[in-house]
Amino acid sequence: MIPQLLDEDLPKSQLGEGAFWDGRSSTFYWVDIKGKAVHAFQMESRSHQSWSVSKEVSFVFTSATGGLVLGLRDGIYDFDPATGRETPIARIELPHDHRLNDGKLDPKGRLWVGSINTSPEPSETAGLYVLKNGMLELFEGGFTNANGKAWSTDGALMYHADTGRGTIWVYDYDLEQGVPTNKRVFVKKDGWSPDGLCMDPENRLLVAVFGGAALEIYTHRGDLIQSVELPVPNVTSSDIADGEIIITTAYDGMSDADQRRAPMSGAVFCVPLPG
Repeated sequence: MIPQLLDEDLPKSQLGEGAFWDGRSSTFYWVDIKGKAVHAFQMESRSHQSWSVSKEVSFVFTSATGGLVLGLRDGIYDFDPATGRETPIARIELPHDHRLNDGKLDPKGRLWVGSINTSPEPSETAGLYVLKNGMLELFEGGFTNANGKAWSTDGALMYHADTGRGTIWVYDYDLEQGVPTNKRVFVKKDGWSPDGLCMDPENRLLVAVFGGAALEIYTHRGDLIQSVELPVPNVTSSDIADGEIIITTAYDGMSDADQRRAPMSGAVFCVPLPG
């Protein structure tokens, strides 16, 4: 499989993230964290929209009211694309050099969010949170970067990427109560930086590998069955859209020479979903 650009005219993101497919409107959403921008690409009309926001933005979802739900540096916000108004849903005070990071909805619509310590020498002071009753409740601490999340197709397992430790954890998940238990290692590798996670319809876990130039595909047992190579080093997140995988990337942290060697860094790619 050779990845293709989703659209040649789409802008490149410094830190593209938050891949989200809205099947109701056939629209792919993503964010540029460092660029403080939210993007939408409507597949049928091939039209692109973008909105600037006030702070670093790490994820985007559509809301029942027709607006967007955003993860900004300091909390979860309702966002009105027509006016640009940001209305807090749940704010959080994080330590210096910390911000919210990857967010994902479980199969019941509960929002789970990680945080990241962005300091040059990060300590294990980031955490994994769940949105409850208008508050972000800490579920687990001790991370430098609490990153991607995904659930098995039956909702019985929750996966979480611990990027700083090169580890993906798996938990038993009580879908009715929204409670993870029995944490254990799913995949762990030295020098590996798992970023965004996505579950495909065949219960295979898609892992975006930052610095690894690949989207890796694992069985439910943790066996690597395929590695989709991309022409850029920093692969950040993915989602499934009508038989395709749409993949975000980043040029953040790359030197000018690095960007000349990988000029498509920051672009959005697509590849057919393996059979």
